[in-house]
Amino acid sequence: MRTTTTLLIGALLGLSATQAQNLGEIHGKVFDDQGTPLFMANVVTDGGGGLIGTTTDDKGRFVLKPLKPGTYSVRVSYVGMITSETTAIRVNPDKITILDDQQLVSNLTLPMIEVIANKWMPRLIDAEEPSKMTIVASQFKKNPLLKNPVSMIASTSSDIYKSPNSDELYFRGSRSGSMAYYVDGVKVTTGLSGVPPGSMASITIYTGGLPARYGDVTGGVVAIETKSYYDLYMQEKAGVR
Repeated sequence: MRTTTTLLIGALLGLSATQAQNLGEIHGKVFDDQGTPLFMANVVTDGGGGLIGTTTDDKGRFVLKPLKPGTYSVRVSYVGMITSETTAIRVNPDKITILDDQQLVSNLTLPMIEVIANKWMPRLIDAEEPSKMTIVASQFKKNPLLKNPVSMIASTSSDIYKSPNSDELYFRGSRSGSMAYYVDGVKVTTGLSGVPPGSMASITIYTGGLPARYGDVTGGVVAIETKSYYDLYMQEKAGVR
């Protein structure tokens, strides 16, 4: 009986740990219209069955967690300021979604709410690998730079610089030729010219702390996973181009 009880407790703890690993977070900062961090601003999101809220610290930072994978809206309010709401925020499992800085303006007239549609591509950062960023097709399919994937990748981080005269990328001031592209795990030396933008399922960008499998690279890595035949079939069936 004791052995059965011990196994049951262990199974429940293991289930809880597995569920916890599938949760995500939303991080951000709140400022006033003068660029001053707002301390104790209220930040709330619908946690799917209940509200999840927090307040900002003295640097205006906030963290909303734990959040099940899905799409959220975040509302930020502060006494004497116009409430701001950001919609269509995607939270992925085991990732941190970084919002653009939230700026509130003084409310000198009637109360109102400012609703902001979230940008096409929130940054998805692994809490254990902050120099790794992943974006998926649903987040970049409407990006105006999609036809030029190199420029689109360069726009995701201030740590990445694109040469104005070529499609070469530089990571954190690295030397020319020190970055690499991988497509479905295979290193490519011809850039992304042969990769149709519509075939990309996800883009993972490493700006530092490269895994051992990229040991011959000293700058940064862009790893692209392409869509499977099933993905393309379902896309065609849904009439998505």
